[in-house]
Amino acid sequence: MEILKTQDETSLKLNESFKSLAQKVCMLFATEGVHRKPYVPGLPYFEKLSVEKKQEVVQSLTFFKELCEEQVAEGYKLRDNSTFVWKAFLKLGLVPRSDVFNYLTDENLVEVYSADNKQLYRNFRFFECCTYTLEELYSLEWWHLYERDPQETMKTFEVCSKVFNGEITESHAPGLGPHFLKEINSSEKRECYMEIQLISPLKKNRQTEAIVLIETVKGLWN
Repeated sequence: MEILKTQDETSLKLNESFKSLAQKVCMLFATEGVHRKPYVPGLPYFEKLSVEKKQEVVQSLTFFKELCEEQVAEGYKLRDNSTFVWKAFLKLGLVPRSDVFNYLTDENLVEVYSADNKQLYRNFRFFECCTYTLEELYSLEWWHLYERDPQETMKTFEVCSKVFNGEITESHAPGLGPHFLKEINSSEKRECYMEIQLISPLKKNRQTEAIVLIETVKGLWN
């Protein structure tokens, strides 16, 4: 009984931590004209997570909140991709290929994934293009968030696998073409065409520990 009580107390503290973090991130977003709801009242998605998963989410959101604060404190906009993405690489301890920033504009979506398919970073442009709350984005797996052609998903996975297993060692333009993407659990059900412009390895201790995806979005509509 004492163990269960401790877990319940920890869970409640994590709920409060998540709400505070999400509110602060959304306040930072609002200063740049992006108004995003931090969570749904009652935390219906976050509340269902295990204590371990809640801790992981809070850690991830803490990382992003601190990253945003550092960006703003140094006088940069959150939508300034070159500085914001570079800060993310430094904070994650990841080393990009030297040519990555040649492909990057402020209009690009940028995502960083680990080898076990955990999303380590998404840039400000990502949040401009989606309508999910922070709770939904951080609590739900991506396949509960977006719908796309399964063949397109498999093609992307195949290229990413080749990066992680060393078959692809350079920055790689996959040439997959744009594919249709739809939010499936948001209130607005936003739709768009997304195209991966570049997939590139990120190193730590000379080993590929993560990948960065640079993407463009076209035809954004609700």
